[in-house]
Amino acid sequence: MKKTILMVDDEIKLRKILALELEEEGYHVLQAGTGEEALCMLEREKVKVLLLDLMLPDMTGLDVLPKVTSLCPDVKTIILTAYGNVESAVTAMKLGAFDYICKPVKFEELKLFLERAFNWIQMKEENEKLRAMVKSREKDTILISRSPAMERVNYMVEKVADSDINVLIEGESGTGKSLIAGEIHGKSRRKDKPFVTVNCAAIPEHLLESELFGYVRGAFTGATESRQGKFAAADGGTIFLDEIGELPLSLQAKLLQVTQEKSFTQLGSNRVHKVDVRIIAATNRDLSKMVEEGLFREDLYYRLNIVTIKVPPLRKRKEDIPLLVAQFLSEQEKKLGRSFHIESNVMEALMEYHWPGNIRELKNAIERVTVLSRGERILLQDFPVEVWQQKSLYRDKGLTLRLSPKKSLPEQVEDVEKHLIVEALNKSNGNYARAANLLKISRQSLMYKLQKYNLRS
Repeated sequence: MKKTILMVDDEIKLRKILALELEEEGYHVLQAGTGEEALCMLEREKVKVLLLDLMLPDMTGLDVLPKVTSLCPDVKTIILTAYGNVESAVTAMKLGAFDYICKPVKFEELKLFLERAFNWIQMKEENEKLRAMVKSREKDTILISRSPAMERVNYMVEKVADSDINVLIEGESGTGKSLIAGEIHGKSRRKDKPFVTVNCAAIPEHLLESELFGYVRGAFTGATESRQGKFAAADGGTIFLDEIGELPLSLQAKLLQVTQEKSFTQLGSNRVHKVDVRIIAATNRDLSKMVEEGLFREDLYYRLNIVTIKVPPLRKRKEDIPLLVAQFLSEQEKKLGRSFHIESNVMEALMEYHWPGNIRELKNAIERVTVLSRGERILLQDFPVEVWQQKSLYRDKGLTLRLSPKKSLPEQVEDVEKHLIVEALNKSNGNYARAANLLKISRQSLMYKLQKYNLRS
């Protein structure tokens, strides 16, 4: 991203000095001495940040700002104001200015303000790109990904969808196995027929047989009328047996009959019912090991395991996290009627966290922070403490420092400083005074650093 700044100030000497210093820092600086000249330049140049003095020869900054907002809504405006005119600067903020800085301008402070503005711009652009990518991929598949591991899963889904073979989906809890099962059904020729889900772990063993195969009147005490089971309900379509590893041995023989002969008998009846059902099963357990231990029938295992789709945990497909975050944010925006933007340091933390609960945990975290967030910006401290803890690059290394060829010394020192600040906030449960005391700095210094590193809500 080209960091183009337009500096609008009638003090020529100040403009030139600041422009030279900023260009040494890698910024491309344009200059204007009046409001009219600035507006003309905004029409011609692709400006990212506007440094706008409140007092200009032809108009005030408050006159210029609404025109800038209308002409270039994506430009971030930082107001330059004298100490005695802060009230007008606050008014400018209400009109859409990004921030304000008091004159005389301290260069290091100006750099900090510019970094914040460009970080915000970069964050917004990245969010928009991710949303566009999510939208384009939604046309083809709801299993959004760009990792090789998930691309293989998508490939398998496409290959097996339009056949009638049984499919076994393996993966940890929360990886989206039920989503994949639904996608297979949705792409099959059975898509207009029922898709019935049964969680074998959620139904008590003594009720599971009647739930799957149904029962006739009088089959047991309380059976005052006959009831069809899930297999009958799924006739012509697909039945998804989630957590198949929890199916008791006593029922596995009856399930084998359905897989082999496409028939079953209801509880309390000898009548055989024919059924046309495709079976998709899923498990977070190692069925082959269960077979070896005698906990799962070998013949049933091979009937279910004609094609296996192995779903990777989220920690092994971290390239997909930004896409998933964008998707979940988009869903929340529709629900809540608000826009949200993820800070860059937050995305880094989400990428570093190991997500033991996988996609389900990530989705729950996004839903939580969007509900609790006080504005559009989603910050690191909006997330659960365990995500904060994972943020440090040094946590599991006892703060052992490693030279990074991609970062300068000041940047690496800042990494350590950010880690220690987050650690102190974590230990003090977010209490700024206690955190400052742990760090042996003043509360004012802590607040400055929180602002500097975008760690403050």
